[in-house]
Amino acid sequence: MSEKIRILVADDEKAIRDGCHRVLTGQGYEVLAAENGRLALDMLAKEAIDILLLDLKMPVMGGEEVLEIVRTNYPDIPVIIITGHGTVDTAVECMKKGAYDFITKPFQLNQFLIIIGRAADKRTLEIKAKLFQEENLKNLYDLGLEKSRIKTIVNCMGSGVMVTNRNLEVVLHNPALMRLLEISGEVKNPTPITEIIDHEPLTSTLKSILSGEFPQDGSTAQEIPAGKNVLRSISAPVLGPDGAVVGTVTVLENITAFKQLDQMKSDFVNMVAHELRSPLVSIRQLNSVLLEGLAGPMDHKQQDFVGRGTKKIDALLELINDLLDVAKIEAGRFVQRKVPTDIGKILEECIGLLEPRAKNQGIVLSYSCQDLKPIHADPKNMEEIFNNLINNAINYSPDGGQVTVAAKGLGEYVEIKVTDTGVGIPPEELSKIFDKFYRVKHRKTRQVMGTGLGLAIVKGAVEAHHGTIDVESVVDKGTTFRVLLPAMT
Repeated sequence: MSEKIRILVADDEKAIRDGCHRVLTGQGYEVLAAENGRLALDMLAKEAIDILLLDLKMPVMGGEEVLEIVRTNYPDIPVIIITGHGTVDTAVECMKKGAYDFITKPFQLNQFLIIIGRAADKRTLEIKAKLFQEENLKNLYDLGLEKSRIKTIVNCMGSGVMVTNRNLEVVLHNPALMRLLEISGEVKNPTPITEIIDHEPLTSTLKSILSGEFPQDGSTAQEIPAGKNVLRSISAPVLGPDGAVVGTVTVLENITAFKQLDQMKSDFVNMVAHELRSPLVSIRQLNSVLLEGLAGPMDHKQQDFVGRGTKKIDALLELINDLLDVAKIEAGRFVQRKVPTDIGKILEECIGLLEPRAKNQGIVLSYSCQDLKPIHADPKNMEEIFNNLINNAINYSPDGGQVTVAAKGLGEYVEIKVTDTGVGIPPEELSKIFDKFYRVKHRKTRQVMGTGLGLAIVKGAVEAHHGTIDVESVVDKGTTFRVLLPAMT
């Protein structure tokens, strides 16, 4: 569409053509002229015309014949009939045949411009409406194409996909979901989620997502039993144009094979650890006999070699014990017994045991407690948890500083914080420190030996006692581990 409305004046009188051109161009219109009907039709075929001013009485081809052709070939162009007083009746008949309006000669300028203005407005609105309709049709086509593309992608996915609305009705699912859930037959959308999968923890998670309790840019994972299989579901909110939660999307995949492999791995590690521990303990006992001189005197060099070997055996035994602890945690057998436990006494014993090593490294190790209540726990597990945390705090404070252990009662819980002023943990590593075999890397702590299993064991032991552990850290300023354990009521 051009910026100006283009008007074609078809009249055999030159004075009319020139007058229209002068008046209309002064009003911002673009004006073309034709001296008879045949020339007017030729120009309509070549030019984009918005309004036609058509005289009824012209040589070669009259206005009525031109109007008939224009109504057929160019129905969107408003046609304004130019007529004399003697042919008003004919002009009215032309309007019945589709003409937009008529103007009588001689023109009254105001009336002439009003009629032209109305026709121009009509044409402009029609053009805009047409453009809007074309754009709307294009959008509908694009939307349909995108919907078809998404449907094809979802149906070809190997993972199950399930989309619900705010009423927890499934509005989209794919064949893979039906296969994973072993559902035969057709399920029409929408259908209540319980008709497809009746798993209360998943339903509760989806309800919390719909209620807005869940981060809009986050997702949550769960394991779902499905017959002999184990499925992992990952659920996230579906947002509307205004950012409000309008539904949920859940992707399910079969992790049965991975669970079986993980179990096989755990069984293998457990078996190997048990098989290795007995001979290593025997070798260590033999080395102790040699070091104590019970098998005869040894010179200094021999004692040094045997001592080094004993230290390596101790490191292997520590690794084996950690592996066995991890296997027990994964099997749910880590906690052997739970009795009323004085957590303050355990912390004092841990600090007393580790204080000499802290002093050797120039570290001030301090402890405070407030309003402590007994907890129902395995004392051995508690010793392992806090020995690990305090040991780590000392190990990762190579330049000295302070390690502070603070315990206090918090209503139904007991809070224990272990804080150091050491090297700290980079933000990108915080989410990994409880992973098995993961160790924080820092140039100042390369000499620190360990299995990378300590914090994994700590987390497993805390959770086995229905507690939680989290960590806050600033690089080169220090780290704080915070443990919450249920207090006895």
